[in-house]
Amino acid sequence: MQGHSVSFRYGSVVALAFTGVLSAHAQPRTTSIPSCLDYVEGMKQKIEANYAGFRLEIVGERRAEYEGFVESLREHARSIATDQCYETLHGFTTWFNDPHLFVFQSSRIDSAEGQGRRDRITRRQLSEVTVRGELQRRMGRLDPIEGIWTDGRLRVAVVPAGMDRFEAIVLTADSASWSPGDVRGTFVRENEGYRVTLVGRNYAERVLEGSIHKRVLLRISPEMWAREYPVVPEDAGLVDISDPRRPTLLEREGTVIVSIPSHSPAYKQVLDSMIARNADVFRDSPRLIVDLRGNEGGSSLMSDGLLPYILSDHELPERFPERGGAVMLSSPDQMAYARRAFGPDTTRFVRTLLERLEAEPGGFAPLMEPGQERPVTRPDSLIHGPSYVGVMIDEGTVSASEVLVLKALRSTRAVVFGLATAGALDYQSTYIVPLVPGDGRWFLGYPTITRDTLLPLDGMRGNGIAPQVRLDWNLIPDPINHVDRALRGHP
Repeated sequence: MQGHSVSFRYGSVVALAFTGVLSAHAQPRTTSIPSCLDYVEGMKQKIEANYAGFRLEIVGERRAEYEGFVESLREHARSIATDQCYETLHGFTTWFNDPHLFVFQSSRIDSAEGQGRRDRITRRQLSEVTVRGELQRRMGRLDPIEGIWTDGRLRVAVVPAGMDRFEAIVLTADSASWSPGDVRGTFVRENEGYRVTLVGRNYAERVLEGSIHKRVLLRISPEMWAREYPVVPEDAGLVDISDPRRPTLLEREGTVIVSIPSHSPAYKQVLDSMIARNADVFRDSPRLIVDLRGNEGGSSLMSDGLLPYILSDHELPERFPERGGAVMLSSPDQMAYARRAFGPDTTRFVRTLLERLEAEPGGFAPLMEPGQERPVTRPDSLIHGPSYVGVMIDEGTVSASEVLVLKALRSTRAVVFGLATAGALDYQSTYIVPLVPGDGRWFLGYPTITRDTLLPLDGMRGNGIAPQVRLDWNLIPDPINHVDRALRGHP
């Protein structure tokens, strides 16, 4: 697994989001297989040592509730095999209700294991012509997951396979080891989403959660798929089927629509170039819609090119004002994160940050040096093109994309529509650490940077960022047109 560090802003603080390069991956795998209980104990130790949300929020009655919960996990872990442990570990992290606290599943397997899984792959006799015909025949009665989806070169048909169960069958393979008709994954409907068992190119199997956003975007974190068929005209162009993370730009009846499925820093130049090429369109349009539904996060710097068209001369009050500066909980893993995410120890920032962390073992240290100048978060100049800006959000709008939502809420020309966001900015910037030394099966992803030590006071975890105009997108036939009409003054 490759990693990178990227920066994103929250308020006037610059934080760095890190997607792990795991030192554990370089270690030899243990000769004995850890038990599920070993993993549970490892997760307990890592959460309590590294997760600031545990230190700040699991106190009093909540601490007693936590201890009882952990004991129940231990009891269950003693009764199951290691292969069945994922659900137990997943239940551990979801108990905290923090999008930045999760179980990371390694996709590394040896060649023998991969060959064994390849031999067990289910195959279906199914042509694309048949799939399209059946989808067309049942149009209007389809489950939202049914259809043809793409992820770069991979194209799959998701079709029914039982009650609330669906299979992803390969139409176009993304590697020579896969063939049309191979079953690449299964989806089981659970409440508003799906429980997904997904098989990678190398036949590594992962259990994930799937959710559909703007009807054409399927998030199976860390994967993302785009709907190729069927797509109604109202949703056309909101996702690039050749690259689901790539931002897109549309113009409808004088309104510019920018759809941003991901804030990955890899797409900053793509978005900046798109804005530069269409500068006249942005300036001349009276309305701008920024669609952040399902945005997976990444780096808030990715969308800075849009700020001149969103912000206003007069700023409204902050929804979540800064109260004392970001901090880091001090631990050995946190110090390793600082070295990996912020650069070499020879830089002043890293050197002084490590000094502050070393001086507060088990405590909180300020992220920035006392008196250090905060970075400016406003663009050098505003562009008074669009008079009205609509920002579309939902429960899948997470992390760095929420920074853009907070900025839009301060603008007098912007209105935020939809459902509350994921609420992932109290505890920010993810690092991934092993649960069992020397074993590379499951890891803990946890947030490294904390908004301030007054949390959970006025926090957003569990609540998200509320829109100014609440809309249930599932009840609206044409969400883009609905927002456009509202911006025109005709809700």
